[in-house]
Amino acid sequence: MTFATNPTIVTPGTNRYIEVNLKSIGGSVGSITISAKTLDTTAVIAQGNWIINVGSLDSGESSTLIYEFRVPSTATPGLYQIVFEITGSFSTIKQTAVVQVQDATVLDITSVTPTEISIGIATTIFFNLTNNGGVPLTNILFTWRDANNLILPVGADNRITLPYIDPNNYTAIPIMIIASSGISPGVYPLTILMEYYDQTGKKQTVNSTVGLQISGKTTFDIVLQSSSGTTTTFAVVNTGANTASSVVVSIPPQIGYSTSGTSSTSVGNLDAGDYTLASFSITSTTSNATRNGTMQFPSFNRTGMSNPPSGGNFTGGRDRFMNQSFSIFGQSALIVQIAYTDVFGVRQTIQKQVNLSSSSTNGFSSRMSTQGNSRTFNGFSSQSQSTDLGNSIMYIVLGVIGIVVVVVVIQLGRKKKLPHISKSEKGRKE
Repeated sequence: MTFATNPTIVTPGTNRYIEVNLKSIGGSVGSITISAKTLDTTAVIAQGNWIINVGSLDSGESSTLIYEFRVPSTATPGLYQIVFEITGSFSTIKQTAVVQVQDATVLDITSVTPTEISIGIATTIFFNLTNNGGVPLTNILFTWRDANNLILPVGADNRITLPYIDPNNYTAIPIMIIASSGISPGVYPLTILMEYYDQTGKKQTVNSTVGLQISGKTTFDIVLQSSSGTTTTFAVVNTGANTASSVVVSIPPQIGYSTSGTSSTSVGNLDAGDYTLASFSITSTTSNATRNGTMQFPSFNRTGMSNPPSGGNFTGGRDRFMNQSFSIFGQSALIVQIAYTDVFGVRQTIQKQVNLSSSSTNGFSSRMSTQGNSRTFNGFSSQSQSTDLGNSIMYIVLGVIGIVVVVVVIQLGRKKKLPHISKSEKGRKE
């Protein structure tokens, strides 16, 4: 007599059956009865009649019997024995069938982050493995590979061993990978193989496939090429590994700069490593200076004829507030925007900052020159706070010295005149 459980591994909460194959290998046998004598009802619950009268079997004749059972959803994974007893015109025979209860696919890949990597850049991706079963999983072997060997591990091989994962828990596996420069942008499958041992000590295998996208984006660099008059020219360089299509370079609205005429220009397609030039008429708007050299503020001006606005913490007096306001004019970073279509047909937009130094902004209608600690905007000089303080002290010292000199001169004059006046008065008396 042989037994076969269908399926081999039984999942809690499901109905399954045991197939019993009975064959007479001797002479004819009669009055055959098969029944289950030992049954663990916490894991295997009999369905229907489990006492079956087979009757008789001639020599070489066989019979197949089906015993249906149900595994409760609360059943603990493991191996369970069922003892069958066969009686007939012969001595009683006992045979044991084994039912293996195991949660179905207890180990899953629940997520992979990030799902996109760039060509030629080493990137760490995380595979999140979850144990959905009710028992710990031990000695987990995680293996991955790319069939074309264009996506490879960096600094380690493609095999990682985990000692265990607790039930209803997860762990993140970090793997550093890199996409070869010979790969084309697209979605590539990674074949995942996971092996572990269940509570019964049997090795279980889970096969999976994860899609990884090789980015179709690219990167750019913006270089200030020249600036003359009010025309500023930039070199736009495709520093990435992919072609950028329908590239549009523009100067977005921003504080500190404005454009006259067009603020956007189309430069066509740029292959990896190619560059092109884009020119704009750019004006610096960081200075609100009037023609007479007086810097206008919302409620006071550079001449100091009124006080700073109230409601703010303007410590240090009016001069400090004005000097802090002037410091914003030292910025020269211009934002340049680049829009393009990547290899997947998706429109992408990036922004780059270009540092415009004082020497490169001479062509702007509002010029800025730096000399010592002062900055001049349209002929107007904004001194630093320390310079103003030094000048004030110098003026005070000169004023005090002047007053002292005047007092000394007056006193000396009086001393010279007094004797002369006395002699005149004496002569008159005589």
